[in-house]
Amino acid sequence: MRLLVGLHHLELGGSQLNALDLAVSVRNQGHQVAIFGNYRDEPGPVAALARQAGLPVIAVRHRAERLGRAMPVRPGLSRALTRAVRDFRADLVHAYEYSVALDAFYGPHLRLGTPVVTTVYGMRVPRWMPRYGGLVVGTAQLVAEAGEFRPPPALIEPPVNTDVDDPAVVDGHSFRRSHGIGPDEIVIGVVSRLEPDMKAEGVLRAIRAVRLLADDRLRLVVTGGGPSYADVAAEAERANAALGRPAVVLTGPMDDPRPAYAAADIALGMGGSALRAMAFGRPLVVLGIRGFSRTCAPETIDYFLRWGFYGIGDGDLDPAPLAAQLGELVGDRRLRVERGDWGRQLVLGRFSLKAATQTLHEVYAEALRDRPGTRTRLREGLRVAAHKGLADLLPATARQRIRRLLG
Repeated sequence: MRLLVGLHHLELGGSQLNALDLAVSVRNQGHQVAIFGNYRDEPGPVAALARQAGLPVIAVRHRAERLGRAMPVRPGLSRALTRAVRDFRADLVHAYEYSVALDAFYGPHLRLGTPVVTTVYGMRVPRWMPRYGGLVVGTAQLVAEAGEFRPPPALIEPPVNTDVDDPAVVDGHSFRRSHGIGPDEIVIGVVSRLEPDMKAEGVLRAIRAVRLLADDRLRLVVTGGGPSYADVAAEAERANAALGRPAVVLTGPMDDPRPAYAAADIALGMGGSALRAMAFGRPLVVLGIRGFSRTCAPETIDYFLRWGFYGIGDGDLDPAPLAAQLGELVGDRRLRVERGDWGRQLVLGRFSLKAATQTLHEVYAEALRDRPGTRTRLREGLRVAAHKGLADLLPATARQRIRRLLG
């Protein structure tokens, strides 16, 4: 099989790193795999990581990172994907996140009949997504929700390569020394792309929580970059000025963030980053949006296994609840060790890369077997365009009224 993996950008992020791990795993089982991704100014670090892993990379410059309002496709990227499929002679496209999935649908799928498998590691599957083709989601809740309007998707919880995400093989001490962090200081670490619509909010709350705790032993280390970096840096500067010390450290993005995970005593994160932190044996507080945060522990794990390692709060952005959750771990070293050991065992037992790759092979086989004809593809393309346009332009009440019509 010749597989083209499409990424919605080439910056560091959980979805991209999961895609890369799975792509390498599929390649190692004898298939030909290439990576496709777009960028604005220059290719992000994921392109270099893919090449280091021996995967060819097709990187295309394009100004739009997301789909436009009421637009079902980015025409330039759709054409580029079609060229890439032809040049690589791909049998299948695996698109991560729905923007590049629609570019693939309206490009190589409509024009060439190339099957498309889509992975969505977000909080929902839009109803305007194509109703056929392989779909992979990351939580049991999304399997149930998407199954209400299309064939049930496959469940592949964000996989972790525990052979490399392992505290026994990664040195965190040199990372701490390089950032002036002493052995007796307690590092709260977060590795995240700083996006305004999701992840940056939790990082800003974390900075304010550290300021509330006012514990001279604490250092919050933020590893990552993105559109909200300047906002996060400004908040960090205010916190450091108020505390009179460099309590918050921003490292910027790292091509290989494993030393940042290994350097932490306590981890903050969501999605794949949260699971990688657990693989390193670090106690975890999960961040979400609209003020959500929750400690990951035996008594809370059922929530995360159903809904994923994130959550949606009630809109209250008060940092006090997060400060209390962190304070519990800061004040109890034994609890940190117990939670860290428990978390690593959970990842080893449930989130292995090997099991995820096997499920993915089954999804690929079904997608290659079930190929809709030209008329079906065109009809579905018209439905997706109309449905997405209405969903983007109409208020929620109007969308509810027309849902019966569009399905």
